[in-house]
Amino acid sequence: MRAARPTRHDGRAIDLSAFLAAVQDMGALATVADANRAARAALGELGSSLSWEAAQNLAGNLPKPLRQLVRDRSFDSSMSRFAPQVFLQRMAGEVGSVRAAPDARAVLRTLDSILPDVLTAQLHAELASLWGPLTQAGDARRNE
Repeated sequence: MRAARPTRHDGRAIDLSAFLAAVQDMGALATVADANRAARAALGELGSSLSWEAAQNLAGNLPKPLRQLVRDRSFDSSMSRFAPQVFLQRMAGEVGSVRAAPDARAVLRTLDSILPDVLTAQLHAELASLWGPLTQAGDARRNE
């Protein structure tokens, strides 16, 4: 039985097990290990796609074991912030090409559901060309 989806955490970080359960649920992933792999791949790429300030803000709202991953990558510069395909190609190196898009979608949608509104707005503003295409890709199929 999966844990209930966590609610928005204004001002405090969610714990790791609740975060991974949310990613697992959002992405219909088979195991917590799959959710962990998806989270690490997506968050690492996000860290290098965001401004330093936004990456630090995101890291502060993540479970402690995932914070350093985002903080460390915030010093990298990635073109994936402008191109969803580049983001997915980089993720595919860790999760495989078949899983990259659904895993990215699961992690980004989880972030949308748990982060404070102000941080969600900041992430959407910085990654407008990325966030929408990656989070909405599966919606058309679901609505058919």
